[in-house]
Amino acid sequence: MHPANNLADLAAWLLGRPLTKRDGVPAAECEAAQQRLGCALPAVLKDFYKAVGRQPLVMSSFQRFAEPHEWTLSDGKIVFLEENQGVCYWAVDAQSKVYQAADLDAPQWHPEPLDLAEFLQVLLYYQMAQGGYAFCGMIPGDDFSTLEDVQSLVADMHGRPVVDTSGLKIFAVADQVLVWYLHEEGALPDPGLFLSALHEDPFQHWSDKWSFDDLG
Repeated sequence: MHPANNLADLAAWLLGRPLTKRDGVPAAECEAAQQRLGCALPAVLKDFYKAVGRQPLVMSSFQRFAEPHEWTLSDGKIVFLEENQGVCYWAVDAQSKVYQAADLDAPQWHPEPLDLAEFLQVLLYYQMAQGGYAFCGMIPGDDFSTLEDVQSLVADMHGRPVVDTSGLKIFAVADQVLVWYLHEEGALPDPGLFLSALHEDPFQHWSDKWSFDDLG
């Protein structure tokens, strides 16, 4: 597993192949959106879309990224992402600060703790974990006695921490194989510890070795 130097490298690693032009949005679409909105796009947002803006595993496998022609302005912020059930939205300002709001009709924007580059890195991993990868298994949270038992199993799998944010932890255990869980501070994973993989053979290897139930 090689570390990713930037978002494009990370996307390529998660997809298990080099990126191609088909994965990205043409620069002209970003420029047209910039002209339509009448404001400058954060370079990180523009580069992200140019790299993977047409890759469905990234853009719509869980949370839904808006296409450039769908970007809107709200209180001077560019709205670019919708939660998968439509319960909240994310926007970014010219300084690459990310904000969340529950209602676009009367938004109250709350800042996220991560800047745009960090936020998109988390989303790249989470999109794959939550549906981008076709193969998924789980060990129910009730199978563990303590959170330390969960952490010990992840350590035995040689999991490399790649995401550690409030309520979400993701580890890379092999190329295109992720182990992850959602939890409240100090609590057991709810509903469990998940294994997500791009390809079937490594998924079977890891799920058989560590007794994950196949959710396929």
